[in-house]
Amino acid sequence: MRKARWLLGGVGIVIGLSLTAAVWTTLSFGNSNRICRGVIIEGMNVGGLTEGQCRDAASAWATKQAGKRIVLTALDTRWTGALSDFVARVDWPKAVDEAYAVGRQGNFISRMICVLVRNGPTKRISIPIAIDPSFVQKTIHKVAKAVNRPHTDACLRDVDGKMEIKQDASGIKLDEKSAVKTVINTIKANKMVASLPVYEDKPDVTTQDASGIDTLLARYATLFNPGKRNRTHNLTLAAKAINGVIVPSGLEFSYNTIVGPRIETRGFREAPIFVNGKLEPGVGGGICQVSSTLYNTVLLTGLEVIERYPHSRTVPYVTAGRDATVAYGSRDFRFKNPMSGAVGILTHVSGARLTVDIYGSASDKKNISIFTGPVSHTPVSATLTVFDPTLPAGTRKIVDKGSRGARVTVYRRINSPDGTSVTKTISTDRYPAQKVIIGVGPDIKRPVATNPSATSDSDTPAARTD
Repeated sequence: MRKARWLLGGVGIVIGLSLTAAVWTTLSFGNSNRICRGVIIEGMNVGGLTEGQCRDAASAWATKQAGKRIVLTALDTRWTGALSDFVARVDWPKAVDEAYAVGRQGNFISRMICVLVRNGPTKRISIPIAIDPSFVQKTIHKVAKAVNRPHTDACLRDVDGKMEIKQDASGIKLDEKSAVKTVINTIKANKMVASLPVYEDKPDVTTQDASGIDTLLARYATLFNPGKRNRTHNLTLAAKAINGVIVPSGLEFSYNTIVGPRIETRGFREAPIFVNGKLEPGVGGGICQVSSTLYNTVLLTGLEVIERYPHSRTVPYVTAGRDATVAYGSRDFRFKNPMSGAVGILTHVSGARLTVDIYGSASDKKNISIFTGPVSHTPVSATLTVFDPTLPAGTRKIVDKGSRGARVTVYRRINSPDGTSVTKTISTDRYPAQKVIIGVGPDIKRPVATNPSATSDSDTPAARTD
């Protein structure tokens, strides 16, 4: 019995001393400036380091990490750059704060266990890396420019005066949205090589779509003055843009979509355009003749016109009611193909003549005539005098001869093989009369200083057309 008491007493003393030691160790640690033992930050054992030493170690890790090279691959394209190109912030201070808090948070028992036990889930700490998706997107966009190989649609072409169909070809494109996610996930997984996803860029118009095109459905030509070089240049650019385009059955053609913005960086030059019924210099002048010539070919083909606008005054290259003005972003010329098969466009610019042909299936060819009803005219209503300091003293100059107004209705007649015909109204257009504008020199008394482009007529500010 006595021996048992001594043993129990000894065990109690040992336990007491151990608890005392544990308490003292915990209290002593809490009063120190060191990281709890067993704490690991991103594979670095920082246990026992002072807070400052831990910060130095974490900062060095972050610097090294940001300098790592990441490799992006897409097919045969390879891009290499620093991880810092994608990272907005490496939050190593937060990791140090978490490490320093180990053994210093919670109740005393939990803190004591944390100090005494070397391992534990709370002792493994990661450094958050904040990735900016916009940074990734910019790089992915650069890679896409090198990777992308756009598809080629089937199109018509003129070979020695004969119509041929040029075959389509698929392309490839980088899936930019998925690529951004791939890069972000790769970085988060602490990997430095990412294989980016690509997909097949299929043609919108295939050779199969165009297989039925074998016949000239309609042709229309207009004349222009080749001496007006800038205007001729613009006209030729627009004609080349629509040349060869194929419109499958049931789909629409948009002139503005095909020709694109009329800006100098795309090759267009300054030439006269209509602004509120007056001719003024503007980039892209002349391309309305292409849309108007195409419009007349479309009418003769029997295609369905979806969107078309007349000019603010009559134009010299087509009769009143047969023009189609366009203005990028506001006024388009669009038609739909209701035929059983696809149709295709071929353009020719030669000498002073612009010709637009539309080809399709022989079964879709129609006998169509376009004609206008009686044209009612309104005379030039007024003369506007404007002050022009650039004119010599005492001189007067006609700035704009003005033009008569007109009202005209256009009809389309479709003649059937059995001798019957169907006539439909295509449009009724009104062209307001335009004032005669006379510029006067500076010595004329009491000149009327009016800006011609600001004169009031039936046009709206949106009537700026090419």
